[in-house]
Amino acid sequence: MKKNLLIVLSLLLAGNLFAGGQQESGEMENAKPKSIKVYIAGTSGADDTQSMGHFEYAKRLNAESDGVFAAEVKISGVMGETDDVTEQAIQGVPVINATDPGRLAAFVPEFGLIQMPYLLPDYTYLNKIKDTKLYAKWDKQFQDMGLKLVTVNGYSGVRSWVTDFPVRTPADLKGVKIRTIGSDLFVNSVNAMGAIATALPWGETYQGMEQGVVDGTEAQIPGIYSMRFYEIKKYVSLSEHFTLIASMVTGTKFFNSIPAEYQTILLDQAYASYKDNQEIVVSKSAEYIKEMEASGVTFVEIDKTPFIEAVQPVYDDMGFSDLKKELYAELGL
Repeated sequence: MKKNLLIVLSLLLAGNLFAGGQQESGEMENAKPKSIKVYIAGTSGADDTQSMGHFEYAKRLNAESDGVFAAEVKISGVMGETDDVTEQAIQGVPVINATDPGRLAAFVPEFGLIQMPYLLPDYTYLNKIKDTKLYAKWDKQFQDMGLKLVTVNGYSGVRSWVTDFPVRTPADLKGVKIRTIGSDLFVNSVNAMGAIATALPWGETYQGMEQGVVDGTEAQIPGIYSMRFYEIKKYVSLSEHFTLIASMVTGTKFFNSIPAEYQTILLDQAYASYKDNQEIVVSKSAEYIKEMEASGVTFVEIDKTPFIEAVQPVYDDMGFSDLKKELYAELGL
């Protein structure tokens, strides 16, 4: 299936290159290029706040480029699982993919730092990361791997425990299989907080809980709502351990093929779109909590201290302790 998908997308890429083409040597350098087709991909459903950000980004790309960009949003994993789409980007498919620092740490290990649990005081600090020297270094390292960082300020909410019972301390998670993202950063952190971390694709999480493959999950409020987890789990314990970050990436083959003016539009509109989307996430999360409470879900306010303490050794184990200090110094923390 993956092979067939790549073949189809390669054909789409070929069509894009034919449509967009390259300027002939005799054309003026400042001539308006032909249409630049690009996909914005994500795995969340249409009602998820992250998808709302994707649609807004596509709208702004098309508008700010006077129609040069022909951006199209592909949600619900129709282009494949997150890591597969990242690989498509590296191969040259014109796609901007919503992934996360934990997954991208497979390419640049240091980048995983910004996905670590309890790292930042609040989501607004995501907007400041792009101006750090660390970000510039990571961007260069990603480009050496065939990837271009588009923006790192996509915010999807903070993740908490979704279970059949209240979770107030790490001891409450002993022997409990919790679905998480399949990267060392997520797995190691969830294990450190007392659970048995179990990697499953996001789209299989509902079924996995329903069938007992996992006992619960850790997820952000918009995701709990859009995936309807509240239908089968009635407790959300607000540990808020991960800030879920949508790191938008594309491939250098595509990025370097478009004129500099449009590279700037692509980057600037991503930052602006996902910055504005942060407030939508906050307001929608409050609405979703009220709706889920009305359906019988109990949201449990807890003391986060034992969870914060539990994950501190993970910073050392993953070699992030000194890097954390460096980032804090740049962010003024």
